[in-house]
Amino acid sequence: MPAKNTISEQTWNEQAALYELGFKHGNQIARELGVSPQTVSRQMKRRGAEKGSRVNETIQDLEAALDRKARCAALMDLSDSQRRRKVVEENLEAVGKMVAALLEADRQGDLTLVAPAIDRMASTLGQKRKRSR
Repeated sequence: MPAKNTISEQTWNEQAALYELGFKHGNQIARELGVSPQTVSRQMKRRGAEKGSRVNETIQDLEAALDRKARCAALMDLSDSQRRRKVVEENLEAVGKMVAALLEADRQGDLTLVAPAIDRMASTLGQKRKRSR
């Protein structure tokens, strides 16, 4: 009896994430791992992975990066003093929105409501907030 092709759970989970994010399709994963497409399908089904179900995450990251790049390019067209003034104004506006969102969430008694405002701020600064599941 031939030896089974043993692929670690971590590898399958990584491939499932790539499958959901839309970076890879089943046949590509099968070729890379040396298994049949049916095996890949079975493993994805076992993990509840749906093809392209998380593609919106990559699109949001791309849009945020393009927005940051456009804002940076627009700032470079200004003089130094105008650029500094613009940055200060934008920072004050962003902090004001964060504080307003935090106060509203506190008023409602659920601080998790401020998460979208934090995500927007992090995106503006070029950071991606780590989420715990």
